[in-house]
Amino acid sequence: MTLERISYNNEPIIAPPISVDTLYDQNRNELNDIPQTTLIPEKENQPNMPGIFNPSVEGFPAIWIPGKAVPPRFIFVEKADDGGVGGHVEASMRLKATILDHVLRYNRWKNNNPIFTSLMATHTGDDVAITGIIDESVMEHQEVVAELMWDAFKKGEKVALEQGLYGPGQDLKVDAFTGNTHGMGPAIAILPLPARGEKDKPSQVVVVAYADKTEPGVYNHITTRSYLDPNFNTGLLIADSKMNRGYIFEITDLNTKARAYEEGIPHGDQKVLDETMNRLGKTERTIQLSAPEDYYNICRLTMDGSRYVVSKIFTKEDNGKPGQLGVVVSAERLHNIPSKDGKFSYGGKDDPVMVSLAQGDWPAPGEITSPMSLTPVVAGDCRGSHNLNIFPMPINGPTSYFSGPIMSILSMSVNIHSGKIGAVSDQFARGTPWDKFRDDAARKAKEFRDSQGFRQPGTLPTDEMEYQSGYVKHIKALSSRFQIRDVK
Repeated sequence: MTLERISYNNEPIIAPPISVDTLYDQNRNELNDIPQTTLIPEKENQPNMPGIFNPSVEGFPAIWIPGKAVPPRFIFVEKADDGGVGGHVEASMRLKATILDHVLRYNRWKNNNPIFTSLMATHTGDDVAITGIIDESVMEHQEVVAELMWDAFKKGEKVALEQGLYGPGQDLKVDAFTGNTHGMGPAIAILPLPARGEKDKPSQVVVVAYADKTEPGVYNHITTRSYLDPNFNTGLLIADSKMNRGYIFEITDLNTKARAYEEGIPHGDQKVLDETMNRLGKTERTIQLSAPEDYYNICRLTMDGSRYVVSKIFTKEDNGKPGQLGVVVSAERLHNIPSKDGKFSYGGKDDPVMVSLAQGDWPAPGEITSPMSLTPVVAGDCRGSHNLNIFPMPINGPTSYFSGPIMSILSMSVNIHSGKIGAVSDQFARGTPWDKFRDDAARKAKEFRDSQGFRQPGTLPTDEMEYQSGYVKHIKALSSRFQIRDVK
């Protein structure tokens, strides 16, 4: 039976030009009269601190006031390249504000209930992200939040066109919202928060990672170390929690082109290849492996991070079965999605997000971030066609040397009972040891670029390059000039 599709309320809570932020309590307002305690100059630190918007009890209709019941809640993250300043460098403040304004202004659906009970807007490079909390009723109709976000990004696309930003609406792969979040283009991750009763402690630590100019496989460096290797997480050895059993890893195969060829699709038949990729792109090919027992098999698959990505991690029950879900990666490749002209092409490297629980049965935030101190070489970078060191950046920062790749990570305190994000910590903030790791990344990236130049492995294999049409054109022209001769 097909459930009726439900939309959000398209009547604004407050119509423009009245500012909608009066309906929300903001964490920045809470700090107005409190002295600054950071050693970083305020002019440098303030732009990097995202504002958290929680519905104000005074401003919203009475039905929005949280009741005594504690409904199951979820962290929702959606991120997309909607247009970049001066190329793929940074998101404009007006673009981000336009997207946020739409979400805040239309943040309600049936019976006048809120869609997000708490949310914030950030950017990583030229990608804008909305991170918020939704409850079980919204999760049962994900099309509500998906349509709200789609319309917000479409409004952002119009601003990008007005401002002359590069690649307006680049990650919006369809002309109109279809009701299905899968295959639209933006990176989306949704993670359930633990269910707790009224008398239980409401606090939950959540870590969100945002990456730009790279692919979902970038998170394999975290998931296969922080959740699998005691060198990065001593808790695997000493924690008195489910962590000491290990975890269940779900790995997703993201390469529909490779799967098509494995099915026997002849090389060179583009029409049949496109048809097969379209069919395969509507399904997911996954495998669940148990750690530490399947350690080598997890390593074997994730050797190819462009194809195999750890997409979910569960706790392990006494019987060895999956327990609570604690990690979700937006494991979707943009070149698996047909563009508006029906062709499969690279419209962005993928710009993935990862959402994870922390503490308790899960690694601490510092254990989750620790593998990034290695600044590993990942796919993406300028033109989405290179391998280069990941650059750990504070939130709301531009891309780095040679246009990335970059990653930002936030640790946030969440009150499950009220459905509010209480406060946020920038894990790669300035004035921390991550300044040193950024220096390491810059040095290694420069050495790698200088030594490899345009040759592999400095550049990706040609079929993984994001912008390859010019290369294919010239190679095809050169191919006709080759000569065949006998070997004596």
